[in-house]
Amino acid sequence: MRKARTGKLKLLCVVCHPADAIDGAGGTLCQHAARGDQVTVVVCTHGVDTHDLRRNDRVRFGGRGRVTDPVTARDRKEAEVVAGMKLLGVTDVRFLRFADELLTVSPKLIEALAAVMAEVQPHLMITHNPTENAGLADIGHADSAQAALKAQYLANTQRFLRRPPGRKFPAQIFFLTMNGQTTRLTAEGSRFGNVLIDISDVIERKVRALDCLASQYYPGLVARKVLEDVNGQMGLHWRLSYAESFQTYFPESYRYLPANPYLLEFAATSARERARRLRLIVPFIKPPTARTR
Repeated sequence: MRKARTGKLKLLCVVCHPADAIDGAGGTLCQHAARGDQVTVVVCTHGVDTHDLRRNDRVRFGGRGRVTDPVTARDRKEAEVVAGMKLLGVTDVRFLRFADELLTVSPKLIEALAAVMAEVQPHLMITHNPTENAGLADIGHADSAQAALKAQYLANTQRFLRRPPGRKFPAQIFFLTMNGQTTRLTAEGSRFGNVLIDISDVIERKVRALDCLASQYYPGLVARKVLEDVNGQMGLHWRLSYAESFQTYFPESYRYLPANPYLLEFAATSARERARRLRLIVPFIKPPTARTR
């Protein structure tokens, strides 16, 4: 058996909408970037049709001023994401600009993702759960994930690799377990992960990154409410103040049964000490002023 790989990792995060990488995996990406791993984020859609809530309010309910044109709105959303990802230490953010009004698993989307994968050749990939909302009545998350899964096969063919490397990539795929929509179609299995990443040390940076997403009304109390409810809940039972949750696609292979260091230590910890580990951070992070929103 070959020795385990050492050195820096290449991570590729494929998401549907501009904000998805930040709210779904922002803390995890931040920590990998901080230790020197190469992090690339690919956003499939421009998000203007469904996720520019400020613009959609103007279209639906009127008000003063003109409705922002689609190109300006797109550029504004991309600038928000770039600013947010920069706060997390991630600078390689790519926008495919597919329309989010009706995203489908099309050959063009698959080929665009395969081209990025062939270039980056990631060791690990993060994307949405392809069964979110049963893969049916979905806002595009499942379609993006299904396209990414097809692309990872296409990217390893001679069509995209003129010089095939000595490994198949990615070696593992992690599905986001962010909430997405809440409907009767949402399977319980898509909400809970088997991998928890402790992001307590970078939770303030994640809040600040969400504060950049003005077009989705995130700045301020909304960002704090979302992260306290979602990331706070994900780590609650294991006494992680804030965590991001993922599901693995491929089975993990070992020579012996894996003994997780945190769980071994946690099992020997008193209930009193476990309770002390939970820190309330997010509600006390000062929101941006109206001038900075």
